[in-house]
Amino acid sequence: MKKQNINHRIFEYIRQTFDHSQPFFLKDLYVHFGDEKPGTIRQTLRRLCDDQKITRVINGVYLFPNPQRLLKTPFVKIDDVIDQKYLLNKGNGIIGYRSGINFSNQLGLTSQTASVEVIYSNAVSNKKRNVYLNNNGIIVNAPRVEVNSDNYKLLQVLDLLTKFNQYSEYELHEAISKIEAYLVDVPLSRSEVDYIVSKYPLIAQVKFYKAGIANVFTHGQKGI
Repeated sequence: MKKQNINHRIFEYIRQTFDHSQPFFLKDLYVHFGDEKPGTIRQTLRRLCDDQKITRVINGVYLFPNPQRLLKTPFVKIDDVIDQKYLLNKGNGIIGYRSGINFSNQLGLTSQTASVEVIYSNAVSNKKRNVYLNNNGIIVNAPRVEVNSDNYKLLQVLDLLTKFNQYSEYELHEAISKIEAYLVDVPLSRSEVDYIVSKYPLIAQVKFYKAGIANVFTHGQKGI
């Protein structure tokens, strides 16, 4: 009876809380059902998957599929999974960011896009992980500095500078205005910036200071 009760409680919570095709996370169920053992919750999710009431997307991530769907395989919004698992915390604070070719494309420095997303996130402890989501590859790296809402843009730019010739179709002097425009609202002091820059390879440090990008922060919101 208790087993049936927890199955019902968890499924009803999922059904009432999450939209169809909206990913949800095992860790959130641990919090909501704090009176239950984690093993019991995992076992319940396995049963619900076996009964096709929910779908496992990747480890720790599930989906509440639309029972009226025409396609047998439920539609998964990959960006939603990436955002919720690696980029945002529960309160929508930033814990990760996109990097690589796709960030360079976002800045308008290349016309190329990459099928494999490069992510840096506080949500991983090991240096690098390869994750596959519906045949889409994601490379998730641990950041050099813990990511937050104030510093993530600077971290993106420093990653770009580390492999600038690989990511950009422009020379650095041609890209400065785009980079500075992206960083102009970053609320970091010059001392905070210098600390973060010091955690990056020398090639990124030289490009950052020699190109004058550091001057964006001279009149930052927090002062020098």
